[in-house]
Amino acid sequence: MAEEHSGTTEMDRFPKVKEEDGKHGSHEENESHEVHHKAPLKASKKGSRKRRITVEDIQIARETAELFKSNIFKLEVDELIKELKLKDSHCKLMERVLHRLHDVIQQVPESKEMTLEEATGHFAQNKQMKVSVPYPDPKPTALNYKFQYRTPQDISLVGSFGIKAGIQQPAPNGMVIDVALTMPKELFQKKDYMNFRALYKRAFYIAYLVEQIVPLTKKVGLPLKFAYEYANGDVLCPTVRLEPVKRDSKSTNKGKQEDTFYFDHTGFSIRLYVAFPDDVFDAKKLLPDRNCIRIKADGVSIEDLPPTPLYNSSILTSCSYSCYLKYLYTSKKMAEAFRDACVLGNLWLKQRGFGSNMNSGGFGHFEFATLMAALLEGGGEHGSKVLLHGFSSYQLFKATIRYLATQDLCDDGYLSFFSIVGERSSVYKTGGFGVPTIFDKNTKINILWKMSASSYGLLRHYADVTSRLLNDVVEDRFQQTFIMKANSPVLQYDALVQIPLAVLGKEQECFGSLEKISFITFDKYMCAKISRILEVALRGRAAYVNVRVRRPVLDTWSLGHRRPYSEVSNSTKSIDIGLILNPAESEKRITKGPLHSQKTEGEKFAAFWGSKAQVRRYKDGNVQYSCLWPSSTKESPTITVLRYILDLHLAHSGDLSDNIVVNNSRFNSLLPRPLTPAINNSHPLIMPSHFQELRASFDSLCKIIYRLEGLPLAVKSILPASPALRGASTLVPVPFAVTNPDFFNECILQFESSTRWPDELYALERTKTAFLLKISSFVDRHKGYKCVFSHENIIPYMAKDVMTRLNVLTPEGYGFSIRVLTERDEVLYLRIIENADARQKKAATDAYLAFMRHFMGRVKHHRAMSSLVTRFPFFGPTVRLFKSWLDSQLLLVHFPDELVELIAIQSFIDPAPFSDEPSSVGAGFLRILNFIAHWNWREDPLILDLSKSLEDDGQSDGIDAKFKETQVAGRKTGALSPQEHRVMYENFTKLRKDDPNGSHVQMFVSSREDPSGKLWSTNSTGIPVISRLTALSKAVMGLISQSTHLDDNLIKLIFTPALKDFDFVIEVRSPFDLRVKSGVLPRHTFKNLIHPLQDFSSVSEWCDPLQEYYEELRARFSNVAVLTSHRFTCLSDEEKGTGNVIAGVFNPAVTRGKKKFRVNIGFDIKPTEDEHVECNKESILGQMVRLGGDLVVSVHQYH
Repeated sequence: MAEEHSGTTEMDRFPKVKEEDGKHGSHEENESHEVHHKAPLKASKKGSRKRRITVEDIQIARETAELFKSNIFKLEVDELIKELKLKDSHCKLMERVLHRLHDVIQQVPESKEMTLEEATGHFAQNKQMKVSVPYPDPKPTALNYKFQYRTPQDISLVGSFGIKAGIQQPAPNGMVIDVALTMPKELFQKKDYMNFRALYKRAFYIAYLVEQIVPLTKKVGLPLKFAYEYANGDVLCPTVRLEPVKRDSKSTNKGKQEDTFYFDHTGFSIRLYVAFPDDVFDAKKLLPDRNCIRIKADGVSIEDLPPTPLYNSSILTSCSYSCYLKYLYTSKKMAEAFRDACVLGNLWLKQRGFGSNMNSGGFGHFEFATLMAALLEGGGEHGSKVLLHGFSSYQLFKATIRYLATQDLCDDGYLSFFSIVGERSSVYKTGGFGVPTIFDKNTKINILWKMSASSYGLLRHYADVTSRLLNDVVEDRFQQTFIMKANSPVLQYDALVQIPLAVLGKEQECFGSLEKISFITFDKYMCAKISRILEVALRGRAAYVNVRVRRPVLDTWSLGHRRPYSEVSNSTKSIDIGLILNPAESEKRITKGPLHSQKTEGEKFAAFWGSKAQVRRYKDGNVQYSCLWPSSTKESPTITVLRYILDLHLAHSGDLSDNIVVNNSRFNSLLPRPLTPAINNSHPLIMPSHFQELRASFDSLCKIIYRLEGLPLAVKSILPASPALRGASTLVPVPFAVTNPDFFNECILQFESSTRWPDELYALERTKTAFLLKISSFVDRHKGYKCVFSHENIIPYMAKDVMTRLNVLTPEGYGFSIRVLTERDEVLYLRIIENADARQKKAATDAYLAFMRHFMGRVKHHRAMSSLVTRFPFFGPTVRLFKSWLDSQLLLVHFPDELVELIAIQSFIDPAPFSDEPSSVGAGFLRILNFIAHWNWREDPLILDLSKSLEDDGQSDGIDAKFKETQVAGRKTGALSPQEHRVMYENFTKLRKDDPNGSHVQMFVSSREDPSGKLWSTNSTGIPVISRLTALSKAVMGLISQSTHLDDNLIKLIFTPALKDFDFVIEVRSPFDLRVKSGVLPRHTFKNLIHPLQDFSSVSEWCDPLQEYYEELRARFSNVAVLTSHRFTCLSDEEKGTGNVIAGVFNPAVTRGKKKFRVNIGFDIKPTEDEHVECNKESILGQMVRLGGDLVVSVHQYH
């Protein structure tokens, strides 16, 4: 990534750079922190032969114990710095290249003085190479001064390469070595800072230098390619980019490889800055509030011209290279760990998408290093030091991050410092300027001049998140701080809005001369305008609004053009609006304004909102100006507001909303749409009213059962344990939709305590059945209720007709499945394990785990998830979309709902390295896939703190006492303690010691509700299924990273299964349409032609034959192949290539190779020529087809 001058070099590394170390004295202040002890501590007589412990040893031990949170963290930081270090062989090669380049620059002949016409003619005469002068806009037409090239008065390294703070960077950016060539002072006059005069002279200087240096480099054997490039996105400061020429392997002389200057394998490139002398202009006249571009504008005098902060800062920056060269070099000498801290800061910024480039936030390595150097000299309100010279690299980094997080350098105050070390202390002064400000009193530069208020706010937010991560005492946060990337816009923002700059062409009419001198370019003007509009329109709805211009990755251009193509045409650029939403406000349909009695504010509100502004009376009696927005399941009201307000205030561009691309909103339409519309619901996306109606029906049933009389024991509680009752089911619950696999909502019924329950398991189950029969007869007497009994086989090794559940159909059209739990159940299962011999131990343990999973684990899980669904409004729709994706990829049948929800909640309760929990369905869904793609489940456990967010954020105050009592009763509250976290991690260590490959338990997902971590993943999935989930997640993230935006085709591809990866695929088709009978709205059908479900008639005809067929195949052929299918067959769409299929992968242990014949081999075989047998795949597939009968459409065998 392109970097600004961010450091200095070892002074003997590059010619013509003067040693500056002696200018600042011996730094007594630094010496005061050193401790000298000549005599070592006395050793005991017993250990006198051993090495004596010195004070240095004690200091090292203290640093390890106190300065770092743990030994592991210290080792991780040290190893990271070592890994990021540039290779010595590459650095030595680049030093040779730089020395040769320096010699070439010195050989460039000086030119005579030329007028503008003569300069134009000079470059036109060169027929061998076309070179254009990179004049900034406006291009000069008539000038009364002359151009000339003279040998640079100074050549210096001004990048992070000099202080060895550069880090290895991947292509296409690579490591950039910045070299500054200072123009001679004789070429300038005192007034050249006015009206682009100095910039025009520099443009000629650059063009002449390039024209002469290109043939010289070829002559001396420097393999370089030359191009123009803007310095950190500043269109007023062109530079020369030198890229390596790729080596031709055929023509390379291997005998002279040591003397070659080819460096294409290093990933390095060189950038030549042309600087102004540091004392050539009066810096006070270039302050941000001064005007230095004098133009003639109608009705505006020279005194009333607006300030030109971007122009002034650009010129001052070009004058300050040598100043910051000395400043950062001196800071490095004074603080031993300064360089390593710069490396950590550089990596931290890059992982979050920040850089010195204007389009990367305007805060990169140079700004971080300068801030850290300033804090070494003070930084407090009274000049007190924030950093000490004796700090370690981790301490310097952590304290700097904490300073960014806690000190407001925009609105509340600013940091004032002196770039001459030791002159005065750095001071934080109250009273901000409304723009991010770190002001250098010597050079008069605001170091943060390339930052906007929105990008600074986002930087502070990331700093606050990182500061909390570094203070976490429970678990190691090294990965989230330094390793994980958070620079993908679709993951970073809840909503990413893209506006092609070409569609804003008519706004050029508003981009007049006064706007040009203030904003320099049209795209900066539009970013500022849109940012001002959205700051008002989305106040409260969006926590952060970041508006920036998207450009090509490497915005270089050939020497034959004055400007890059992106500046000539806007077709390659777009304005990206990143929104981090406030989940509590973003979905509200009403925007409230001032009271009706506030006339002045009301007029401003009406003028800003246009025809949408109206006066409304609310229940509290207030009459306020308001705007009412339509509700939709496809798009957030925040995006509706954004579309409307941009259409209103950017009227010159016509209907802008038709050209706006909203990436994350496309996922909302993928949620299954219910057959019946929501009723009186203001949040149809977050929590449709269908879930409230289901909950009301459940409450009604509970009241009936609680009033039950005539039982030996009173009903103590009825605990829900269903995804739909917590708002997390794949399909929205619709009345009478019996074909929905989740139609019957599970509940656990508990009676009051009693010692009279049987002590034998089968007798206990029979007694439970007797109680359910009594409850059934009582419920049946109520109008509209119907009870049906069914046997279930959820406990392995137990007879099928032993366990019974009661299915209740309510008059509202919903179904509930009731099981009975007593205090004797767990005791009896534990007794079975205790009495089992070694051969029966595993079977007894599996039975106990199944009991815990279905009776106790689901209740605890439901209790925790219900709180989190309320705490995180977008968790419900996000996990529903995640389940839909799993089903589209034929994976959901292998995962229990609880395991899916636990994996999904991780991105909400622990969003690091991202700033906050997702506040949109698209962002939440992609973050879940991103987590799975990077989760090494074999080596890393997933330990979840399901109670931390609710307790720590203070959200529990609004919970009523009864609900709160239910949540807290019988369990610990608050965040996980280090001891609890350690116990869970030790459980994982023990598990992997016995099962290193994860054959029995793949994903270790642990929480306070399940410290063992194996309740939901034991025997429920398999390594092939988990491996495919990881591979698919990586594939999706790879597609996302390669795409500039999420279009419909890309999202369709994400939800399309890769069927050719399976060994065989059986296409099946149901004899009747299951969409309506499952409560799903059919596609491409008029709503008035769909008849809603009204009763439970013909329930027996509404079963899902495809699921029955799939379960039959699994029961018969699970030893031969891993079979998979859609769980929700009603969601298939044959027109889009996602029809219902049953796919399978043959077990290689069974199908590969020849085997000796034996009786009861367990699968279909065929003989071979050498008296062996092998698996008969064709016969097995034939049996599968015959079992399906008319359900089977076709069979495809791919492997």
